Amino acid sequence: MSPPSSLSPLLSSITIESGSGTVLAQHNADLPRPPASLTKLMTAYVAYAMIAQGAHAWSDATVIDARDVDDVAADETRMGLLPGQHVALGTLLEGLMIVSGNDAALALARHLAGSQAAFVQRMNRTAVRMELADTHFVSVSGITTPGHVSSARDMAQLARHLIADHPQVLRITSQRHFSHGAFARDNQNALLGEEGVDGLKTGYTQAAGFCLAATARRTPAGCSEPVRLINITLGADTGEARNAHVRRCLDAGFAACAGAAPLLR
Repeated sequence: MSPPSSLSPLLSSITIESGSGTVLAQHNADLPRPPASLTKLMTAYVAYAMIAQGAHAWSDATVIDARDVDDVAADETRMGLLPGQHVALGTLLEGLMIVSGNDAALALARHLAGSQAAFVQRMNRTAVRMELADTHFVSVSGITTPGHVSSARDMAQLARHLIADHPQVLRITSQRHFSHGAFARDNQNALLGEEGVDGLKTGYTQAAGFCLAATARRTPAGCSEPVRLINITLGADTGEARNAHVRRCLDAGFAACAGAAPLLR
């Protein structure tokens, strides 16, 4: 399936079938570029993996360090953490994925690995194991940093691994609202609830543009079983343009899957 001819040459996009990894459409999918807060897909993946090792549990509480708050710039997204608070790791994961809290990312990394640097090492080792050839992480949040880079193709494979290995994440990414204490904010993924969309992660920085990792589960025409697609879009000019592009990609992807679900398994 060819991408729309009107796509900006600066935009990167790829649509894949989640189960098989089959690529349904792509545009500049291997262009290295900053992934903004789509980085947090890997932050969540590594956190899930470390919890699974048994040394920590999502119910464990951590005391928020002042650095978890003070190291987040005024223009970065937060979940409203305050120094000295006791916060469950599961709540930090929700703040990370629903409202993209950079303070949550720092607190998770410090509690699970001792420091952001040590956690980032785990992220990069995981990227190597996943064969994400165009990806290198420098932070757990995705703030604009030299050398922090990925591609639409790599992000799609990361999203596929996250959903396959930790499908419970969809119960978090499908939530439209998050609150913690006096803090409350809506999920910025405006596509949630539209024709099976239940995740995954928005992102924006001035350098990265408007980004979205979207996933939806539908039963295409002529198929007896539902199909899950993933679309990664990086570098859109506006949030509205990004959302419209992702909707078109998902619709076209499911149309291409019509009657072909067995071929994608």
